[in-house]
Amino acid sequence: MSSSKSFRKEEIAGKTVIDSSGRNTGKVKDLTFTLDGKITLIVEKNDGSEETIPLNRVLGVSDNVVVKEQIVPAMPVASPGMVICKSCGREAPIGTLWCPSCGKSLA
Repeated sequence: MSSSKSFRKEEIAGKTVIDSSGRNTGKVKDLTFTLDGKITLIVEKNDGSEETIPLNRVLGVSDNVVVKEQIVPAMPVASPGMVICKSCGREAPIGTLWCPSCGKSLA
């Protein structure tokens, strides 16, 4: 698992994704990149949902793609009169339908 080897999308797509605890989390569906050089894996999780995994979480590629487990921080407690966005963790006033930070639904 040398870091100097390059991979084509065709070599990565369809590979099983294993987290650092040894759990099968899904299969690589696609790769994306931004013009500023950020590369991510699109993983179809076992439940059918998708997860975007940044390249800095990929530990290695062989028969499988091994990724660092994502540590989910504890959800912050909202201030009085506020709710917490489940997507980005920012506060918004109670009754707000969409997060003013990330735009996700607060319903």
